[in-house]
Amino acid sequence: MEYTEETHIEKFSFLNLVNRRPRLLNILLLLSSIYLLSTLTAVTQRLIEGPMTNIQLEEKLSTIYGSSSTIIDQGANKEFIKSKELIVKNSIYVNNEIFYLSNITLLGTIIVGLIAVFLMFFTIKMGLLIYIIYSILPIATMYLTTPSDLILNIPLIILAISGLILITLYTKALRKVEVKQLQKR
Repeated sequence: MEYTEETHIEKFSFLNLVNRRPRLLNILLLLSSIYLLSTLTAVTQRLIEGPMTNIQLEEKLSTIYGSSSTIIDQGANKEFIKSKELIVKNSIYVNNEIFYLSNITLLGTIIVGLIAVFLMFFTIKMGLLIYIIYSILPIATMYLTTPSDLILNIPLIILAISGLILITLYTKALRKVEVKQLQKR
């Protein structure tokens, strides 16, 4: 009697991994990675440069006031003017009071996002849960670090809606991966 053992090993390669993921998931991962890495670069550069000096801050504010004066002359409504004033107050507060806290929490948020994208790259479900946390972190840190009278609600609503859309798309794409894995069994 002769016994032989057959071993089937699926070749693990980058191309094989990409082919197992749906195209939607690949596109979402690519876009999220580009966004996260560009934001990481900007935050790192801001942390290296430090807060703006009073002269730099005044120059930035003068450009904001200059552009808004043109729009006001064209008949902008009062809500627009109030939002511009709130942006200016928020910029001054962040630069003078919580510059390092704001940028370090943003850096931490980006790292959480990169971990989530990395896990979803390998189609690990935990990546989606971490991505949900990543989507909530900017809103939570904004309310924890900034006084409520300096927070503009519309950007936070846009951030929440875009986060929900991405979470929905990621969920749909990861569900396709799960269905494919169940069909193989």
